[in-house]
Order: sequence, then structure tokens, then C-alpha cells
Amino acid sequence: MRQNTSSPRTNLPFQCFHTCTAPSELHNRSTVLFVRGANPSRLSIRLVAFPLHEPVRVEMLYTGSKSGIHRFSASLPIDEGSNIQRYCFKIVLLNENRQSVDAVWYSSLGMSRECPLLAHCFAYNERDPNPSWLDNLIIYQIFVDRFASSKGKFTIDTIKYDPMELIHDDTFEYKNLDDVHCGGDLDGVSNMLPYIRDLGCDGIYLSPIFKSCSPHKYDVEDYDVVDPHFGGNGALKRLRSMALSFEMNILLCMPLNHSSHYHPWFDRHEVSSKGAIHHKDSPYRDFYTFDDNDEACYWKGSPNLPKLNYGSKQLRMIMYKGHNSVVKKWLRAPYGIDGYVIDCASQIGDDGSAKNNLRRLRQICKHAHKTQKECLMIGQFVSDARYALTDDNNLDGAINYTGFLSPMRAFFGGINLTGQSIPYTGEDLRRTCENYAVGVAQQNKLCLINQLDNHDLPRFFSLIGGEKSLYLAALAVLYTYRGIPCIYQGDELGDAISQYQIKERSPMPFKLMKEHKVTPYSNEIQAHLKKLAAIRRQNPAITKGSLVFICAGGAYFGYIRLYQNRFSVVFVNASRQPMKIDQGSMLFPLLAAIYLPKDSNETDKHKDSGENILIPLSGRNIRRTDHGEGLEGLYELLARENLSAYIFGQNKDAQEFEREFLAEFTAGKTITMPPRSTVIVNNK
Repeated sequence: MRQNTSSPRTNLPFQCFHTCTAPSELHNRSTVLFVRGANPSRLSIRLVAFPLHEPVRVEMLYTGSKSGIHRFSASLPIDEGSNIQRYCFKIVLLNENRQSVDAVWYSSLGMSRECPLLAHCFAYNERDPNPSWLDNLIIYQIFVDRFASSKGKFTIDTIKYDPMELIHDDTFEYKNLDDVHCGGDLDGVSNMLPYIRDLGCDGIYLSPIFKSCSPHKYDVEDYDVVDPHFGGNGALKRLRSMALSFEMNILLCMPLNHSSHYHPWFDRHEVSSKGAIHHKDSPYRDFYTFDDNDEACYWKGSPNLPKLNYGSKQLRMIMYKGHNSVVKKWLRAPYGIDGYVIDCASQIGDDGSAKNNLRRLRQICKHAHKTQKECLMIGQFVSDARYALTDDNNLDGAINYTGFLSPMRAFFGGINLTGQSIPYTGEDLRRTCENYAVGVAQQNKLCLINQLDNHDLPRFFSLIGGEKSLYLAALAVLYTYRGIPCIYQGDELGDAISQYQIKERSPMPFKLMKEHKVTPYSNEIQAHLKKLAAIRRQNPAITKGSLVFICAGGAYFGYIRLYQNRFSVVFVNASRQPMKIDQGSMLFPLLAAIYLPKDSNETDKHKDSGENILIPLSGRNIRRTDHGEGLEGLYELLARENLSAYIFGQNKDAQEFEREFLAEFTAGKTITMPPRSTVIVNNK
């Protein structure tokens, strides 16, 4: 629905909507566009595809109207040799003599006066569907050394800490936990799988586990060995077996960009006579990059992390091409992990740089998928990952920093990822999230991993000042937004995070967590997480559907999730006051997609061109002067739906709230959004 242009004319007499899931769902690649505000006899619409990177135009067929909404469809021409297919629409407004009086293009970017750039067109993947186990995936991220110990206690500098007690962060005031192993291991993770599954999570995402002297393991010394601190290779086998018994998937963070300077290939301390740093004739010399002064290239200048050079054919064979390569080994039995999160994905390349980055990522994914067809390949990008996500046959998805984590933390907490205060509105969030989705295929959007917290960022609960209602509201967004929700260890602890200053890498009170004895509020959070997981999995619109923003303002925003005949509408109010929002035609995408079947033949009663609607091209969807005229019949159909409404945030009587909110929602006039809350409306 987004509209954007620099044209001096500020308004158009029609409103458009296209659900980008359509082509990939139908064998005939039928593509549907809904138009409102202009009589269909005054519209000439063409589907414009780019099968060979040049436009191919197909006249769209008018297939019916209902309540002033018109449906046009056409079959999408494709390029058989390309996985990523791109297309847009050209809409021409005609006068009574069938002469053109106005024309716009409609793409993933919105409406414009000129043919959109190829990168801005709608996109979908013709082949290589997402793993079958992806749809219901909810992930629990684990920083292994700080999560749980099979020995029953954490041991830090010979001092034992009982995880049946909450440990205040001040306890470690004079210890640098970044350099100390605390005792967490993979058998400890195995013991916690029933707890994680009970939260509603069916996947775990592990921090690196390979041999390293550091507790975080991002500086790998041996890619073929699980670190002894974590229980060795046998512990991973046991974790895999336990995960299978709970029908859980395992994602593993894989640091491929750099190694440790202790790695035998580099051998800083010259344990052997073959290390690249000291011997120019080393068989591993070209695994790294050296300048004219014989200085190695390091990741971010850190002398502990020499950057790997994928210009080396031998390194490529060892890391991902060879039959027994690192990437392939852990995907096969008896380990059989389900996918990787590739650390520093944007920086992997040749000659100490990101040269050939896309090519190397593509090769890694190709060999991973050949080994295990249904593995999930995720990239760790702190900034824009779209250059890789829109590359043919590349990564499935990414950690969604730019399109979720950053804007959500800024909206709810008023602080950006670098810790700076920032006034951030719902309109800012809408614009950021919409911009990030431009030109990305729906299948890739569904593989974006969404988080509020991770091991590198201050706790979200502390960021928002420990406001309990606001925390629940944000969690509801996490579970209903497009992509894969990911809970970071400890997110479920709630007020204990602030009370005991539990930080992003603090040891977890895992025994208290498993027995649900942390605090009463943490139990409440866990109950809400289970409820959100159930709501998510009961509605395919949330797990597989398109996402369309329908409203946004200072402290609020709303969006629709759509998939076939199912929908979910989410409203968020982060302010301290109730808020009334004029509905207008903001539910137009829902009403069009759900209640306008292709065989509709209702006679259209709107003989005018719809000039009274005046849809702006300035970035806002509709003017306040648009009150949704003509949609009354569709709202009547909406009122007959079996709807449910859930509120997360402010405490309200569930039945009374559902009755009152749904009465407003189906009336099509105004919506009252409770303060500090997220409201979810689903059909059944």
C-alpha cells in the first residue's frame, strides 16, 4: 500500500494493494492486484515482469468488483534460469474517450511516476522453498558458557556459584567475565531442553562451540573439535539426540571470517614450524593475507583474529567444498545440525577484504544445501543484508538488525544500537521496516530472525526501564511480526533482569529457571510466551503471510498479516494514554484479499472516478478525509467472521475487552488502542 513519489501532483484517485505471497503459492503464477477509488472501466493495468532483465508487459484481466474494490489478475512470465523473479504494475487512468489522463507504477517501493528500478520491484523465489520445519519455528538463543552447566554449578575463578540463587551482577565487579569460562556446556543445554520446549520454542541457536581458549569461542582454534569446556564432540551428539526427542532444531553460529591467532594454521606462538605468521613457506600461508611488510590482515585490527583468505583454493576445500569440509561435517550424522548462522557474513572474502563476498557466500550455501537440502542458512549482518538476500541462490535469511531489532529498540526504548537517545516514532518505525523490505522476496523475509535482545546488546527489559506492560507489548510484536521470533536466554526473567542487573552475558540461574522459581513476574512472562507461541502457530497468516503496515503515528503503529483466507491484525500503542484511530480504509488490504474472490461479478455502483478518495503519494497511506466510503458491505462480512482478540500489556478482563474491541473493529469507524499494549485480532 505504500506510496511514494517526487511528482508535483500530490494525489491519485485510487488505492492499490498486492499481496506478494501470491505468485509462489499458485502453479499458474497468477498475480492479483486490487484497486479502489476508480471505476474499473477507467483503468488499464499491466503486469510488468523482467524475465530477462528487460520488461515484458502483460495486460491484466478485470475479474470482478465488490463494494468498490476491483480485482485484476494476470499470469506472471518468468525467467526459467533465475530463481529470483521480479515484477511491478503499471496503472493508467483513462477518460471517457479511453485516453490516458494519468499513469503510475506500483512496486515494492510504492507508487511512482516512473518505472521502478529492478531492485525496487516485487520479488519472489521460483525455486528452493524454505525448509519444511521453518513455518512454526520459534528460536531460543543460547550463549553456551553462561547458560547451564551439567555439573550443577558455575565455577568462576575456582569459586562455585549455585544456580538455585539469583546472583547480582555486582558479584562479578572485579572479574572480567569476557576472559573467564563460567562452566556452561552442551550437556547443560541438553538438560534444559524440556524447559525451552515448554516455553514454546522448538529451535535453539547456539553461540560458537568449537575449540578456543576464550569463553565466547568466536576465535576458533580447531573447526573439527567441539571445545572440551563444552563437553567435546560427544556432547554435541548427545544434544542432537535429545533435541530430536523433543522435535527441536539446532542452529549453530559458524565463525568463518577469521580464526584465532592460536590456530595451527596461523600459530602465533610457533608451537610448530608450519604457522603462516612466522614461515613464508608455510602450507597455510595463503590461508591468510600479508602485506608488503609481512603484516597479517586482522579482523577490525585485532591481532588475535587474523582474517581468513577465501582466495585460497585449499582453504575453500577445507572450509566448505571438500567432502569432509567443516560446513559439511556438522550437517551430517551423527551431529546433523539443522543450519548455520554465519558470523560476520558481510566480511567473508578474498585477500584480506570482502572481495568476492557474494560469490563466497553463495558457494557456502550451495555446498551446505547439497549436504542437507533442508538446512537453513542465515547471515549475521549488523547492517543492511539485502544485497545478499536479493542475490540468486544465496543466503536464506539474516539476523534482522536493520529491519526489526534496531527500529523496535528505538521505538520502545528510545535508544539506538550504539546507546544514543533517539526520539523515534511509529512513523519512523513503519518507514524503516517498509524500506528494508523493498525488493526482498517473501521467502527470504520469512527467514529473517527477529530479536529484542542478544549477547552483544544491553538487556531490552532494562532499556525500557523495566515497564512490565510495555515489555509484554513488545514481546507480542516479536511473535506476530514477519520472520522468525528469537528469544535470547534470560528474556523470560522479566523483573529479575533489573533487580539483579542480569546483563547480556551474565550466568543464568538455570536451576531456578527450570523449576520456575525466579520471580512471580518471570512466571507470568513465561506463561505469556507460551500463549504467544500458541497464537502464532494456530494462524498461518502469522507464520507464512505477507505484512502490510496500516497505520503509524507518534507512539503507535499497526500492521496486517495475510495468507490465503487467514489474517491477523496487530495494533501497538506504546503511550501511557488510550488512543483513538480513525479506521478509514486502513483495512482495505484485508477486506480486498479476504472478501473479493476472483469469480465475484457484483455490479459496481461507483460510477465516478473516485476523486473524493484522493490517495496521497507523499508516503502516508490515506488522508483523514477518507472514511472508507463504500466498504460497509465488506465490514458486514468481517463482522460475521469468527474473530478473537488478545491484549498483551495492560491488564484487562479478557472477555469484556474482546467483546468491546471487536465491536469497534468490525464497525469500521474508529479503533481504541489501550495504553502500553499490543492487541492481536485473528480470524479462525
